Amino acid sequence: MAEGRETTDAVAERPVELAYRPSVGDLASALRARARSTGAGRFQRRALVWTVAVAAVGALLSAAGSGRRDTPWPLYAGLVVFAVFMTAVPWLQARQLHRLAERQGDIRGTVDDTGIRLTTAHSSATLDWHLYPRYSETPELFVLLSADKSAVGVVVLPKRAVADPEDVDRLRAVLDGRLVRADAVEGPGGPQSRGRAVGRGVSSVGLLLLGLLLFFFAFAAVQHAAHPDRFPGIQNNTAPISAVMLVLGTLAVAGAWWLVRRMTAMRIVTAVLAVLVLLAGGAALYRVGPMLHCWGSDRIARGPDGAYACYDF
Repeated sequence: MAEGRETTDAVAERPVELAYRPSVGDLASALRARARSTGAGRFQRRALVWTVAVAAVGALLSAAGSGRRDTPWPLYAGLVVFAVFMTAVPWLQARQLHRLAERQGDIRGTVDDTGIRLTTAHSSATLDWHLYPRYSETPELFVLLSADKSAVGVVVLPKRAVADPEDVDRLRAVLDGRLVRADAVEGPGGPQSRGRAVGRGVSSVGLLLLGLLLFFFAFAAVQHAAHPDRFPGIQNNTAPISAVMLVLGTLAVAGAWWLVRRMTAMRIVTAVLAVLVLLAGGAALYRVGPMLHCWGSDRIARGPDGAYACYDF
């Protein structure tokens, strides 16, 4: 019995061995994982999202407005190119890092409770755990992050590097025993976690109210054209503006759902409110829809048969 326990302990303490050559995809995935786990990376992602959102709204409003012939399309095209470039930055950085990694050749390593030892054809290194106190996991990688706020130092351990699939679980167990998960610094019941949950709930309700307000404006924007008995004559074509508001309102509702998609109670409440808000949007779309064939016209008028005629002056 004692001999059996010693054998089991020896297997449990056996180092996890790795052999691999980093690919561009590995390095790009590691850089994206670092961005998700650091404040600077999250800020950059939010800034990119807001840049794209503002550019899209500006383009839609310019295309729908009376001055659409003077729309600064080169500016919007430049913003799109900027967004694409920023999205591709991790891949471009990974290409640069891969050139250096290629010179090192194949990497062999061992991971145990004492640290990580990596060896290549031209170098060897031993990394203590205190240098990399946290890590992030992706479907293909374990990404170790250095202690500084920006996580300048990164160690990439591909899951394919182990010979036995069971060694992936052993490697994860070693990392969990020595490091902290970057996406689980605080448990789900902690104060910050509860604060984030409350913030998401409030933001979700705010987006739903914004969506309802946009749908109301979309409905009101075509009030004159929809009632020729009360407002006779040719009217300004506000249907494109109304359509843009409908799109933005729908995006607001979608954003409200996305914020609480992992919160069971708020997800149910948001779903009920979203249905009510979308019904208001459907009513606005019912009014705006017949006018949309006049998108490129400056003026619009409703005939006795209910159809809309388009005019350009």
